[in-house]
Amino acid sequence: MSPTQSLWIVFFSFFSIQCSAAQDPCLQGHFMELDNLLKRSPTYTQDSTPLCDRYITEGWYRARDHVMSTSAPLLGKCGTLYPVWLKDPIPGAGEKQTLTACQIGFNENCASSYNIEVKNCTSFLVYNLKALSSCNAAYCFEHDNDCVNTSVENAQVSFHNVTWTTVVAGILKQYDPYVNLICSFTPVDDDTLLYHINWYVDNSTLIKSQTVDRTSSQNVILSAKDIHNAGKKIGIWILCTVGVKKPEIELPCSSTSSNLFFAGIEILNPTLTIERQGQATLKVRPTIPFAAESIEMNGIQSNSSLSIQLSFRGKDTEQKCKASGGFTDCEIKIPSYKYNERQKYEDPVNWRKDYTMEIFNSDEEDYYLADHHLVLQLKTNRPNGNGAKIFNEAEFSDVNVNVIESQEGWKGKRCSSYIDPHMTTFDGKIYECQAAGCFPGKTYILYRNDDHLQEVQVRHTSCWKYPRCVCAVAARSGQDVFTINFCDQNRYINFPICRDHSMKVIKESDITYKIIRPEEGRQCPENIIFPTGTFAKLKVYKFTSWYINVEVYPTVADFNRTCGLCGLLDDKKTNDFRRKDGSISSSNPPNDFSISWSLDSGDTEDLLSMSQTVYDNLTPLSTYFTKLCTCDDGNTHCSYKKYRECKTDVRGKEYHCILHSSSRKKRDLEYFSTVQHSEPQSDTVTKREARRKRQVISVSEAQDTCYKAFQQSSLYETCLQVVPNFSNESVLNCISDLSMTGEENLTQTHLNIALSQCQAYIVLNSTLEKEQPTLSEIMINLCPNNCSNKGLCSGGNCTCDYGYGGSDCSFDVLAPPTITRISDGGVCDKTEEPCDDITLYGEYFLENMGTTCYLTRKEMTETNITASEESYTVDLEERTLFEGYCRLEYSQTNTWSTTFQFKISNDGTQFSEIYSVYVYQSQCQIFNNDTGSVYFTLQDGYCYINGSCVQRGGLKNNDSCFQCDPDKDIYDWTQGRRIEYLP
Repeated sequence: MSPTQSLWIVFFSFFSIQCSAAQDPCLQGHFMELDNLLKRSPTYTQDSTPLCDRYITEGWYRARDHVMSTSAPLLGKCGTLYPVWLKDPIPGAGEKQTLTACQIGFNENCASSYNIEVKNCTSFLVYNLKALSSCNAAYCFEHDNDCVNTSVENAQVSFHNVTWTTVVAGILKQYDPYVNLICSFTPVDDDTLLYHINWYVDNSTLIKSQTVDRTSSQNVILSAKDIHNAGKKIGIWILCTVGVKKPEIELPCSSTSSNLFFAGIEILNPTLTIERQGQATLKVRPTIPFAAESIEMNGIQSNSSLSIQLSFRGKDTEQKCKASGGFTDCEIKIPSYKYNERQKYEDPVNWRKDYTMEIFNSDEEDYYLADHHLVLQLKTNRPNGNGAKIFNEAEFSDVNVNVIESQEGWKGKRCSSYIDPHMTTFDGKIYECQAAGCFPGKTYILYRNDDHLQEVQVRHTSCWKYPRCVCAVAARSGQDVFTINFCDQNRYINFPICRDHSMKVIKESDITYKIIRPEEGRQCPENIIFPTGTFAKLKVYKFTSWYINVEVYPTVADFNRTCGLCGLLDDKKTNDFRRKDGSISSSNPPNDFSISWSLDSGDTEDLLSMSQTVYDNLTPLSTYFTKLCTCDDGNTHCSYKKYRECKTDVRGKEYHCILHSSSRKKRDLEYFSTVQHSEPQSDTVTKREARRKRQVISVSEAQDTCYKAFQQSSLYETCLQVVPNFSNESVLNCISDLSMTGEENLTQTHLNIALSQCQAYIVLNSTLEKEQPTLSEIMINLCPNNCSNKGLCSGGNCTCDYGYGGSDCSFDVLAPPTITRISDGGVCDKTEEPCDDITLYGEYFLENMGTTCYLTRKEMTETNITASEESYTVDLEERTLFEGYCRLEYSQTNTWSTTFQFKISNDGTQFSEIYSVYVYQSQCQIFNNDTGSVYFTLQDGYCYINGSCVQRGGLKNNDSCFQCDPDKDIYDWTQGRRIEYLP
């Protein structure tokens, strides 16, 4: 043998020895420790978290002082359903053999088998375990030493007590409580035995082990600190296992398990059923007390409560808006006791209480429920203290809300008042409210729902001699009122009062109002929307004057709750003409019914009286309703609104309750309530009407004209065929009006009304939208009045011909808007309001017209001398057809007063008259008007320094005022600026 061969033999022998040693499963580090040995005992019955070795990591395992059972255990033992035991005998010392392991079945001890390797390492055994073929099957192991053949009874987990830690820092004392659970059991009689306790949390996670004797069994405690250190929070299932053992044995052979204990706050009714617009009560109950840090300062202790907040699943805003739920309380408050009240934790009566949250269904603006099933979640806040960390941001199981609908009699209903006026009740009763029913100048209750404190009132004027037209509308919800008033030549569109902030008004265009339905880019009918989702759809139009068409679309909240000219909504026509006193009118036309819903002059219910006294006497929603709140990632938003609200890309903006300061709003209201025009209100032909020469036509001619116009509209014919609740009501109204007035322009008005009705029904009916997508798309994108045949329609918007403007191209825009007055006569007091803009009243202020305000700002001295002058332009911003405003921009220099002069123009060539605005501060300045010359003087006892009013007694020695001369004002021009010293 050559030296090279010898070397190779030595190397190969050494390599073989090393490989053999590396593969020896008896060596430390070459085997894993098997877990859950106590539960693998043949005496341990399967619990709620059975063992499963289907996903075990294959490899060599040691079981410490346990060996694999060599006799067949019972079904359901060894902590699982199907135990696996070793059928063959254990190999001798140092030997390794492949043995047969059997799985217990329902009727046999070896329903299936596995080949596993077993090696006897002399002092212990190692097993090469394989993953089992099914779950609820596990390997069975038992103790290989002498076992204690007894077990404890009555093992259970329960709340034990609250312990406190104290930290003192100066005058502050911090008391931090920790909740403790106890594993209690009945010990055996032998005092020499010990008890081994394991604490398990969720899916058999072992978080703590303890060994105690009989006398220290009361110390088997699991604290909030143990739970927090294990990364767990409330809402967990806990159990303890108790095994009896001899002192010389490391672990017991078998253990007794307690029942599962839920530690946290349990939801008592995780599934709720709510009727549409109904409510249900969610109930929760703590199983352990909530204890938060208590802080003591100067002998006074304070602490925090646990806030359980409820929100929609997920964070997507659109999905939240589509959900059907709302809440009066966005959170449940669970209090904790202060350190000096700690004895209250000893009696569960003090903390184991039911806490509730009222949940409302608020999906009521659509004909059909958007969601019949809603999933809500509970989540806690972050209370103070280390002991309370197990309560931090804990998430609860889902709350399932099923919304059912038992009342459908309101669907497809509409109350309306068109033109002269043609009336239709909610239940479809058609009648006329002419000379003997709707008197000019009187206010009528059109719709009222007393249960929800909401209503619509109307006032009429004469139009075309005998007919009546609505010239004013007031919509009210609690202490919110929105008004459009054209009667007696008024031009008022505003909120005269807005205290509950419950109504939503969307101004779609110059002449329409609308809401935004939370569907992608969809347009909805123009309207005022009430808290319940009921909305009043308004459309203004002009003939000899401005008039209003009114429609009210109800929701389930109105069923069996309405009164007024709209009648009782109960799906029955027979009782629609119910008078205010409750009796039913049988006359036709029902003039006595109409008159019964009129309000006398000076009536305290008259919302159109423009009386502050009337508005102040309105009942607020807060006296009847709790605010409805929604929660969004911890932020709570509360109002009385129950309708859904999402942002989309649809044109139109919300018409806010507060358009400008409350003081100016009050003065504007006083102006409109005192300035009344004396337009004659009689049944005789007015002078204006007399000048209109028109030929009253016959009924047959009116029929020909109206039918021809309506039949030429393919959209109208399609609506009649496919849209439920849509009828030929508008055609009949057209014939009636045309034969009575001879006003052929009314034909197009009635056709527009019909198409608008069709549009409203389609938008509200989500099922119809899906069934008729082409018609829905066309109807939703209709342009107002077909752009008055003076422009092109695209996507619901008009592009007007030259010289015409407005949403429907019906306005002459070559001349500038007419200004009839400006707010407060052009005087603005910065003491009361910011004076950021000046409001203009007149006609017409149109959207997207590019109207420009040309302003000159003059900074005035106290001697009424112009210190500086600068001109600038800003866009005029419209609020309504009759109201707009120009923004006021100020210089950086603080001067005595500021005067703005402005004019407006649509095209930069034709201008309005020039108006002036004077800005001052009434706190220290006095307004003076000397035959048109406006100036301001200083009030006694004040200095005016750097744009601020300062009382002389409050002056200090600083950069603005070094001293006061008792005889005269001193002016210092140092440091490049003027400094005033005033006595």
